[in-house]
Amino acid sequence: MSNFILKIIHLLFIVVLFLCWTAISAQTLCFDVTDYGAVGDGKTLCTESIQNAVDSCANTGGGTVYFPAGNYVTGPVFLKSNIVIHVSAGATLLGNTHISDYPGVEGRWEGINRTVYASMFTGHHLKNVSIIGRGTLNGRGKVWWQAYRETRELRNKRGIKGRAPDNPVDAPLKYPRPRMINLYHCENILIRDITIVNSPSWTVHPVYCSNITIDNISIIQPYHSPNTDGINPDSCTDIKIINCYVDVGDDCVTIKSGYNQFGRKVARPCENIVVTNCTFAHGHGGIVVGSEMSGNVRNIAVSNCVFDGTKRGLRIKTARGRGGIVENFRASNLIMRNIMDAAFSITTSYEGAAHEKAPKVTEKTPLIQNIHWSDIIIYETDKTADMSGLPEMPLKEISLKNIHVVKANSGLYIQNAENVYLENMIVNSKYTPALMCNKIYNLEINRFTTRTPDFKYPVIQMENVSFAWIRNSTAPNGTGTFLELAGDKNEQINMDFNRMERAKNEKQIVKEKTQFIQAPDAVQKKLNTIFGKHYHILEINRDRKSGHFYYKIDVKVGNEKKELKVWENGELLN
Repeated sequence: MSNFILKIIHLLFIVVLFLCWTAISAQTLCFDVTDYGAVGDGKTLCTESIQNAVDSCANTGGGTVYFPAGNYVTGPVFLKSNIVIHVSAGATLLGNTHISDYPGVEGRWEGINRTVYASMFTGHHLKNVSIIGRGTLNGRGKVWWQAYRETRELRNKRGIKGRAPDNPVDAPLKYPRPRMINLYHCENILIRDITIVNSPSWTVHPVYCSNITIDNISIIQPYHSPNTDGINPDSCTDIKIINCYVDVGDDCVTIKSGYNQFGRKVARPCENIVVTNCTFAHGHGGIVVGSEMSGNVRNIAVSNCVFDGTKRGLRIKTARGRGGIVENFRASNLIMRNIMDAAFSITTSYEGAAHEKAPKVTEKTPLIQNIHWSDIIIYETDKTADMSGLPEMPLKEISLKNIHVVKANSGLYIQNAENVYLENMIVNSKYTPALMCNKIYNLEINRFTTRTPDFKYPVIQMENVSFAWIRNSTAPNGTGTFLELAGDKNEQINMDFNRMERAKNEKQIVKEKTQFIQAPDAVQKKLNTIFGKHYHILEINRDRKSGHFYYKIDVKVGNEKKELKVWENGELLN
């Protein structure tokens, strides 16, 4: 046999050995939980077996922990670096329903560092962590929701106020509830393809983490399940949330950075967040910032998303005492429909401090600036926008561009703001002016109109506005007054290059602004029947019960405050 043939045989032998070694190595890097005693019968508690698989995987330097089809009951599992958790199609992890089996760990809840219950997947100070697969994580949260409600009732009975104090020692919950995935100080995180249901509280909650990708996951929680937010990045950097479906009992995506002095002390911002190609159904808010934002939130880009049935669309919520800055929030190419409250919401009085006397500006004063939302179709909403800064710290640099509101009960309301730019907007509001402005400095309106004017109220209403410019705007047929200037504190209001020939009045100055109610005429008639004309509406909100809308209205009659709930047809809600 020639030396050449011998060399060929020798080379082939080496190749075969290498391929065999590669196959064996690949097998050793995949750790099947059933090999460690896990039983997918939906009854056997598998926590220890799953943890042993994770630990064995980590001890070899990393790899994949694999869940074949089956139903695995588990308590908290503590992840390790360089681990892929693969929940295969047909596999479901079921949360253990015995609260006593969940240990306390150091964590963060509602912006305060404290002991919390460990979550289904918990991790601290890790790198290269993945949770993937076409399987399901089911937190079986009902037992936790009931325990939360009972604990809340006990706190109320004992006069425990605010979020900082711990729960009573005899409460059903010793600590704040688990999440489904709760990671702290981790780098390079991937969560992909899985479905998560029935979380005890927030669903995916990374804290102090960086380089996070959450891709193509579905989160589904009952609408009335308490605090079951979808995805809550908290003091994290470089986050991508893409191709996700979120239908939950609280906010869908909430960006946070700490609560009041606790958040300011840690001083870890949440920044560089991309949310794209997602669908949000139900939920209190679609994309939300706050209310815990005391460590600052900045650099948010939202695009190509659909909001269908959420209570609000885009929302920023904060309050006096928070401090912190929310800035550089851009959103574009969105579709919203069936919005129960406001498509756009910015509130600086989340905890009810709006009517207090304006204090001095301190580190406790929140600032919201550089908010630019554009190219949005709003098919149906109660309120188009409800955006209010603080008297001592107005909203700054707010722009809305290329917005088409097909159908809304009320238009845009903007208060306490500086440098507001509205361009190319069609706002079809049913019960109010299309635009209501109060206490705004430097307002530019370009190409603004409505298709649903009403002689009872103006298209645009201004009060305490300084330096406004309206141009290239159109009054449609049926317009009574296009611009109403209420009171004597409006100044430097200019109108140029507008088409006002179809308006009865291009501009009208009145002592008091035209009154209206953001609800159907039947609701207003009911109020007039009960209170006559001597009442003042403090707040009005729309909600839904048994598939039908009703209005919750706070009314002041003389010095007395009253609350009414009225169906859309004017009947009182029992």
